[in-house]
Amino acid sequence: MLSEEYKSCLTELSQMDNDSFLASWEMALDHLKTYKEQEEILPYYSVQHQKDTLELKSARIAKLLEHLLETNSDQDLAKLLTSSGLRKEVVNIIISQSEHIRKLVSSRILQNNPREQLIDLQWKFGVVAGSSSEGEAGRTFVQVKIVSKSPSGAVKARHVEMSLKKFYDFLHQLEKAKATLEYMNYL
Repeated sequence: MLSEEYKSCLTELSQMDNDSFLASWEMALDHLKTYKEQEEILPYYSVQHQKDTLELKSARIAKLLEHLLETNSDQDLAKLLTSSGLRKEVVNIIISQSEHIRKLVSSRILQNNPREQLIDLQWKFGVVAGSSSEGEAGRTFVQVKIVSKSPSGAVKARHVEMSLKKFYDFLHQLEKAKATLEYMNYL
């Protein structure tokens, strides 16, 4: 069930003309990238311009979209938005952009949650020369040492042993992560 705040936001959306909706929509998408929960502090005096009102609306739309996409599939979302009185073209825009919005929200969450920083990665290849277990001799393996630094500054070393196939899969995932970070201009 939607809270009163979300219901009033949907009502505002249903009453907007196309130009206002599209302007608010663009700002809401930008807001989703950088949204941080902030405490509302009312000033001693308030002067609101149309731009300020538009920014407030876009912030509310961004918060609504994030909530709706967390709790609903695309089909449920379409039904909910249609039943709330939104025009069909507005619902179609939201549904067509839902995957993009989910990606924006998840990338923002990752940016706001500090992770460990990879400092060093070393590996050694090995072959089992002899073993008392049958079939172990001649098996290849890779020993990996991962050195990382936590947000608090502590440096940790982790040692992992894996098969050659697992190592190549791991290396492939590291290359994909590097390419993604380069694409997003983080490296």
